[in-house]
This record gives sequence, structure tokens and C-alpha cells, in this order.
Amino acid sequence: MRLVWLNGVLLGLVAVAIVAVEAWDRPEAAVEAAVQRYATAVSGGDLDAAMAEIAPDQRDRWTAWVQGQLGNEYAVTGVAVRAPWLLARPVEVTVDMDINRDYPDDFYQATPRVAVEVDRTDGRWYLAAPLLAPTAEL
Repeated sequence: MRLVWLNGVLLGLVAVAIVAVEAWDRPEAAVEAAVQRYATAVSGGDLDAAMAEIAPDQRDRWTAWVQGQLGNEYAVTGVAVRAPWLLARPVEVTVDMDINRDYPDDFYQATPRVAVEVDRTDGRWYLAAPLLAPTAEL
């Protein structure tokens, strides 16, 4: 009986640990998802979807620039989300990406670093500027 009780306690601790890790990792996963959605939208030529990943107060500033990027093939190969300390919210994202991989004359690799921000009303994470934007680098 004692062994059953001990197994129950251990199983409960594992469940709590899983929930804690998921809650702790959520902002980073949300930022990574925003990066992936943005890259997919640009590659697919979808301006509205690309702009939906940019912070609402920055959209007017960047709409024309993003329009010029539409159709480029953005292949995200890595995403690193940075927070200033262990329990802080993310402040920036660094993205490793291949651009126009299938077109040798236009192919290049980039590692843009962009600030991220959370919308206080809905808790959604946004890029403060488009990936590769000339003034996006921190």
C-alpha cells in the first residue's frame, strides 16, 4: 500500500512539472510561431497574414516594405528567443533563415534580430518590425 501511495505522489509531481514547463515555455513558443507564420506569409505573397504578425502600432510604418518582400522564399532554419533573465518575458528573437534558396542568383542567408512585444489586451506576441527590415536590427 505504501508503494502505491509513493507512486501516486511521484506521478502527481511529474504532472505538476509538465504543466509548469509548458506554462514557462509558452511565450517562447508563441514568438517562434509568429516568426514561422510571418515567413510563411511572405513566401506565399500574403500581405495581410504577414502584417498580422507585426505589432499593430508598427504596421503602417512597415506595410510598404513588407509588400516589397512578398514572394521571396523565407526558409526559417532556426529561432532563438531571448529574455533578460530566467523568468522574464522575451525581448527579442534571432532568426536563422535562407532566402530564395531555390534561386542561386538571389540566394543568401541572414540572421536578423528583431524586438518582440506582447499586446497587453489579448496577450499575443508580435514582431516589433519585419524580419530583415533595415532598421529592425537591435
